[in-house]
Amino acid sequence: MEGIQASFELEKSEGLNIEIGTEVYLDIDGVNFSVSSIFIGLLENEFMIITLPKRFKSVQNKLFQGNKMIVKFLHDGSLYAFQTSVIEMITDPIKALAIDYPKIVQKQELRVVKRNHVVIPGRAELRKHKLPVVVFDISKMGCCFKYMEDKQNSVIFREGDMIRLFCKFPGVENELGAMAHVRNIRREKRQFSIGTEFTEMTKKFISPLMELLCSIEGF
Repeated sequence: MEGIQASFELEKSEGLNIEIGTEVYLDIDGVNFSVSSIFIGLLENEFMIITLPKRFKSVQNKLFQGNKMIVKFLHDGSLYAFQTSVIEMITDPIKALAIDYPKIVQKQELRVVKRNHVVIPGRAELRKHKLPVVVFDISKMGCCFKYMEDKQNSVIFREGDMIRLFCKFPGVENELGAMAHVRNIRREKRQFSIGTEFTEMTKKFISPLMELLCSIEGF
C-alpha cells in the first residue's frame, strides 16, 4: 500500500484501546475512498472481527484473503491506526470480516487548533434567517464558513450568536446539522467569513466529521 511507511512515522501507543461498538474507518488497498465499519470483537494476538463495511458492494471485490488495509479509530480524543490484512469474509451465521490482529498500533493526537481546508456545501440558520454557505476549513472543535452578501443573504451575524449549521459531508446523502457559537467575523468586500465553535453535535454529525478528519489529518 503506497505511502504506508510515511503514514506510520508517529508515536507508538501501548496496547489496543478499542471498545466493542467502536466505529472504525478502513483504507483498503486498491480502493480510493475510506469506508466505515463497527468493531465487534477480538482474540488477542490472533484476530479481530468487524462488521462488513458500509458501501459493501463497492469494496466487496477488495476484501479477499491477504489484501491489506489501514484501520483507524478514535479513543479519548486521539486517533489510532494500524496496518492489517483480511483473513476471511464471513457470511454465515453472521456477516462480518476477520482481520489480522495488529503488531503495531500508532497514536496521534487530533489537532485542536489547526484547521483542514475543505469545500463542504451547507447552510446556516440564525433565528428565522437561512442562508446557503460553504465550509472552507474544519476541525473537531469548529469550522469556518463563507457566504456572499446580497439582498437575499442579508443576515447580520454577531460574535456570540448561537447558530445551527448544516453540512453536506462527502459520501453522505443528507445534510447533517450541529449547533455552534459564532467566534469571529471577517468581511472582504461583499464576502463574509464566519468562524464558529461547535457546542452540540449529534452522533450522526460526529461520525462523518471524524471520518473526514481521519482521511485528511495525517494517517
